Amino acid sequence: MKKNLLKKCLFIIFLSALLMVVISIMLKYDVEGEKVLPFSIGKILLVSTVDGHVVDDPENIWNIDVTQINDLYIYIDKTLEDEQTINEIKIENFVVNKIPSKGRLKVLRPTGELSNLYTYSEQDYIFTELTYTGAAIDDLKSLEISNNGGVLAFRVALEELGTYISNEDEEITYDGKLLSNLGINLEEIQFNLSFDIIITTSDDVSYKGTINLDMPIETVIEDGSSNRELTDFSNVVFKRI
Repeated sequence: MKKNLLKKCLFIIFLSALLMVVISIMLKYDVEGEKVLPFSIGKILLVSTVDGHVVDDPENIWNIDVTQINDLYIYIDKTLEDEQTINEIKIENFVVNKIPSKGRLKVLRPTGELSNLYTYSEQDYIFTELTYTGAAIDDLKSLEISNNGGVLAFRVALEELGTYISNEDEEITYDGKLLSNLGINLEEIQFNLSFDIIITTSDDVSYKGTINLDMPIETVIEDGSSNRELTDFSNVVFKRI
């Protein structure tokens, strides 16, 4: 009887220890995610500026509908020397964590050539997803990314900021100074946006991470147009899904 009781106690201790190890591994994975990824984010180039649409107005020389724009270029690098390639990359679950006090946010996909990527962009993707398909080379207009690593892009636009009317300006420069002309300060247009990026490889394995960004760049009003390279993604945890 004592031997059986001892065996049961040892078995329970063993199971408890095993359970603790499993829980510890799960908690560590939840915090740290995948240690080695076949593809990773190399950098994000953020470009903040201001654009405007000329409104038909026979009574004034200038009537401009002002929009603040933030163009994101996400560089995906191949990090493992194997035969895996990119099947597709999804950008989804856009969440506005800090809402600007002025304007209305829209997420736009590239629809034009490199010289004017967002010429025909109209559909708002903030409540849906953008899917880039793996291909031989990058083609932003067709939502294609090189299957061995490349660049994907989208625009976050802050529309309906107001109209700038003038009969004195000989010419208009479409940059951050338009915001000053409307009396808009940086605090009124600052927002925080997060989104999920899901990388699916040719092995049919998907890795998901969440990116969180503050926009626009703080110097957009003073400098007119600002750009910044983001390279620290230590807070972006990728997990298999």
